[in-house]
Amino acid sequence: MKKLVLVLGLTVALAACSRNDSLEIPTGSDVSVQKRDGVTVTGRLVEVKPEQIVVETRDGTKVRVPRSDISTLRSLTTEPAVPAPSSAAVATTGTPAVPVVADPDRSRARPAAETPIERKPDLLELTVPAGTVLSLELTTPVSSATSKIEDPVRATLRSVVSVNGVQALPVGTTLLGHVTSAERSAKVKGRASIGFRFSQIDLPGDGGREPISTGTVSRLAAATKKKDATKIGVGAGAGAVIGGLLGGGDGAAKGAAIGGGAGTAAVLATRGEEVHLGAGAPVSVKLTAPLVVRVPAR
Repeated sequence: MKKLVLVLGLTVALAACSRNDSLEIPTGSDVSVQKRDGVTVTGRLVEVKPEQIVVETRDGTKVRVPRSDISTLRSLTTEPAVPAPSSAAVATTGTPAVPVVADPDRSRARPAAETPIERKPDLLELTVPAGTVLSLELTTPVSSATSKIEDPVRATLRSVVSVNGVQALPVGTTLLGHVTSAERSAKVKGRASIGFRFSQIDLPGDGGREPISTGTVSRLAAATKKKDATKIGVGAGAGAVIGGLLGGGDGAAKGAAIGGGAGTAAVLATRGEEVHLGAGAPVSVKLTAPLVVRVPAR
């Protein structure tokens, strides 16, 4: 009877020892379990129960080891992993705890690397006032003979625009617009004209496109009255010479009338001058509303 009591006491003591060992090692720790049959199980301790423990091996297999089969249980991690703080702890301290990750060599614990936060540069807001004259260079040609209303027009800045000594718009900034009017020259009267304005600006860098309001650039063809008069006069003079050779004074008068009619007919059949502005042509346009831009603060 005494021997039976002694054996039962040793069994209870051994079970208690194994249970205390496993309870002292928190779940999530890397452990090595030596079973009584000589088999060793290593992996991560994922569950601790009164009757068994569960170890997850490296290949993801979960091994359940009854406590009665455990010979020894030891931790392979020098310092146990620190669990994530609860919301109550964060609210109390005001500063969340830094998670701890075990080194590969398990010799020490280190804080998890923080992801660097990319800080955007501070931006300075500048307002280019209405009335500012923009010096431009056309990159698309326009013509009273070929352009049509709503045809796109592009131009770039030829000089820097500054506000209070700070560069707001660099050289090369692109403006986009469209043709607003296009009139061809007539054969009898009416001079050719072309008009366009800009409605968007393509800001440099990451500024993107912004709406812009400008005046209209207009060009009117030169008048041709002097050239027309010269054509008619030359025609009359030539007719008079021919008429004089043919029939004297009366013939000269008739020849002049005939020559004048020919000169007039030539004028009526010819169109006037057209307006052509090719790529690279310089133009100026005035802002009709303020333009707000944001540039990196220096």
